[in-house]
Amino acid sequence: MKKLVLFDLDGTLVYAGGAGRTALTKAVKKLYGKEPKFEHGLISGRTDTDNFSIVYEMVTGKKATKAEIKKIHDAYLSLLPAEVKNAAKKKTYKLVTGVKKLLEKLSKEKDVVLALGTGNIEQGAKIKLEPSGLLKYFACGGYGEDGHKREDMLKAAVKRAEKKYKTKFTPDQVYVVGDTHRDVLAAKNCGFHSAAILSGLGDAHLLQRAAAELELKNFNDVVTFYVWLGLQTDPKGVKRGIYISPASAIEHVFFSRTGIDEDRLKMLRIKKYSDLPSGTIM
Repeated sequence: MKKLVLFDLDGTLVYAGGAGRTALTKAVKKLYGKEPKFEHGLISGRTDTDNFSIVYEMVTGKKATKAEIKKIHDAYLSLLPAEVKNAAKKKTYKLVTGVKKLLEKLSKEKDVVLALGTGNIEQGAKIKLEPSGLLKYFACGGYGEDGHKREDMLKAAVKRAEKKYKTKFTPDQVYVVGDTHRDVLAAKNCGFHSAAILSGLGDAHLLQRAAAELELKNFNDVVTFYVWLGLQTDPKGVKRGIYISPASAIEHVFFSRTGIDEDRLKMLRIKKYSDLPSGTIM
């Protein structure tokens, strides 16, 4: 049974040195004469389409039209290449630890399909990945143009992968890898598996609350990543509290050996956040 693994970009594959945020800030100031002021957490884990709307409303006080989003889109793309090159020159552009080795290994697995699941617009994703050499591992994906919601982007990624590889993927065959609670939230809302890289751009408290199936500092722990994907059996010595498969019969073993609290165990079990009384993790 084939597995589709969707990778987020910023904070999951690479650290682009703030190139995207700088390009967006400059684009909005150039178009509207006012620089948007915001914390990175506001835009992290969202789609670019959503972010373009947010910053437009921030500086104009108006709801963004498709025409205004297109203006920001074009201005952003015109500025992004220079910002990425600048980040690479300053050496603030870096690969996430272990990611190249993992992707190379996964690309050789006959039952694994790799694709992007990123909020970046497609051309922006390619620009950001160019210095990394990682783009060759991703023949398709879901992107920021696919909608305001991250769920729409992930579903679009699955459809493109199905068309390209002529394979139907059920939700249980889709594995989402990100670094923010929004990545985990969107994955769960689609019924997909979720993994969180803790050295990325996400808020630690919100990631803890989001309760991804797999939590790793980076990609150095290839064995545990493979166990999560079901490509390798659970070896003796896997560190406590790293992962859980909610459909597994060994939940009680995980609970006893990790000491995880009951509320968090409930979060691990749910498929959609709408199942919570509050409907949200915020």
